[in-house]
Amino acid sequence: MYQLNFPNGNVQTYNSYSDLMNAARLLGGEARLISGNTYAFVPKK
Repeated sequence: MYQLNFPNGNVQTYNSYSDLMNAARLLGGEARLISGNTYAFVPKK
């Protein structure tokens, strides 16, 4: 499982890396690796 942490404190989990990256892209940002399978959502400016 891959975890995506948002700046507002929300957390979403995804079954695959590609699902996580697609979700981040659709939300208008990108995912940056924190550690292991945990990523932080970074909105595009």
